[in-house]
Amino acid sequence: MDPPLYLAEESVLGPTALARLLVVLAQRQTLDTIQGLKKAPSGLSSSTSLNHIQQITHPDIIRRFLTIALERVRAATAKGRERVRKEKLDEARLIFTSAAELAAALVAFDTHTQGLYSKEMRGARKELVLALGNASEMALRRKHFQQALNFGHGAVTVAENIPAAEALDPNNVEKNRRRVRLAQLSMV
Repeated sequence: MDPPLYLAEESVLGPTALARLLVVLAQRQTLDTIQGLKKAPSGLSSSTSLNHIQQITHPDIIRRFLTIALERVRAATAKGRERVRKEKLDEARLIFTSAAELAAALVAFDTHTQGLYSKEMRGARKELVLALGNASEMALRRKHFQQALNFGHGAVTVAENIPAAEALDPNNVEKNRRRVRLAQLSMV
């Protein structure tokens, strides 16, 4: 049985798109230079202005965005847990997945900016582990073992590299390892 189609809510989808744009700019090491531009770079869409690009890439705006985006991850995860309580496991899995996508984009941004915004990013890796772990659990319950394995493996991988300051419960790491083992055994 195929899982239902799902599109993340705008409250998560919008920040995910912006975070991914910021990741690309950080990867290209252009974030610092945008503020000093006097004219729009060639190839910029006619529907976008230099002022708009400079606004969304201003360090103060980025800090504010990161804080809001991390709260959106937490809110989505809480909404996923609510769906679990109502036994709407497919919805819960998809909500956890969208929360994980946003958290992953935030973590990628933190990585590509070498921790420049670490204060605002504190907790993003933990939230990524929790969202992936919850998505893995929902996939297991619905017998989508390959998805459960992928989500669980992602959660374990992120958890192994998480800073102590994020205060991830060691029991969470073990739960995700158990999910990986269970998914592997179920696919044999």
